[in-house]
Amino acid sequence: MEETTNNKRRGFVLGLGKALGVAGISSIAPNTFARGRSAKLKSVSVHKGTQGRETLVFELDKSVRHRILTLKSPDRVVIDFIDTSSKSKLKIGRNAGNKNQLQLVKNLRQATRNKKDFRVVLDMNEASSAASVLKSTDKGYFLEVAVSPNKSRKKPEQQAKQINKRAPKKKPSIAAARRPLIIAIDAGHGGKDPGAIGQKGTQEKHIALQIAKRVKKQIDRQPGMKGVLIRKGDYYVSLRKRINIARKHRADLFISIHADANLDRNLTGSSVYILSQKGASSEAAKWLAKSENSYESKVAGANLHHKNKEVRSLLLDLSLADTIDRSHNIAKDVLQELGNINNLLRHQVESAGFVVLKSPDIPSVLVETAFISNPREEKRLKTAKHQEKLATAILKGVRRYHVAEIKRADENQYT
Repeated sequence: MEETTNNKRRGFVLGLGKALGVAGISSIAPNTFARGRSAKLKSVSVHKGTQGRETLVFELDKSVRHRILTLKSPDRVVIDFIDTSSKSKLKIGRNAGNKNQLQLVKNLRQATRNKKDFRVVLDMNEASSAASVLKSTDKGYFLEVAVSPNKSRKKPEQQAKQINKRAPKKKPSIAAARRPLIIAIDAGHGGKDPGAIGQKGTQEKHIALQIAKRVKKQIDRQPGMKGVLIRKGDYYVSLRKRINIARKHRADLFISIHADANLDRNLTGSSVYILSQKGASSEAAKWLAKSENSYESKVAGANLHHKNKEVRSLLLDLSLADTIDRSHNIAKDVLQELGNINNLLRHQVESAGFVVLKSPDIPSVLVETAFISNPREEKRLKTAKHQEKLATAILKGVRRYHVAEIKRADENQYT
């Protein structure tokens, strides 16, 4: 939820790319073998996507193994939940009394199978591809099944041959991987771009770099973690190049450090941002356009150079959604730690379309450490003591996220 080289980037996307586009052939998604015992299926909800895609989200009380099968004549998607039962009858679309809710999924049928498994059959209005990912949050377990109109003209036997050549391989636990968690630390602005300027002339670019260096030192002292500075001195780096540098170093996390400013000099507090859904959508369109004309068309290990545009788009949507989920998790942890040493501008994670956060495969957050436009906070930002406190808060947030990721990877490792 992984090859060693990118074990923290949710290698499920690679597996999804291998399993998509198969009609009439049983395929097992890479997250199907999440470790767990008897599970209860609690509910299902449906979300519409672009280009006719629809995503069904199944809520469970435990991690679950599952299999997906696509069939023809008539077109169906079959989902088998292993060692699972349902607390109540699932209802979507026509079952819920709303015939206009869905366009691709016509109907949902369900039944107990082999006395211990639970089968869900989606009657489709047309031939479709299906992909799945199992997610674990503090609210429970969720299996997302995304279905997309399948316009590929490839024959089923050709598809089967292609899938057999790309059989999923067992992935190692993150805890067992030798590669450390790599954190790209981005000091905002630099060179010709000073960023915000305080009342006493303090420039944001200098403060951001000083804090970034302190964060790197603290991270490098942690076992299993390594920090990488996006810029090491006072020079300008374009926003897109910052992302490219992080990817070059195979970063697992991207943290951009800033010091906020406002015309209201009384405004104080720290805040943490992640990429907005709107920003993610616009980025997805750019990546898809690029993938059509480039051999370097991979995101998190998934090959986007696929003849089926719907499959390509579906893979990227899943990757972006997962990256944003992970970004929110670390942002929440960092924000909580910042609240222990400074006032918070807002007590929840914010979202915006910052270009520097637009990496589809690297969870990214932007930290506004304080308001450099506030005289009191400007004074604190200049001191080594406060900078060290800010660096420690960021480190603690990263460390908490890292521990949670290791635990989740071990829980979801398939056998």
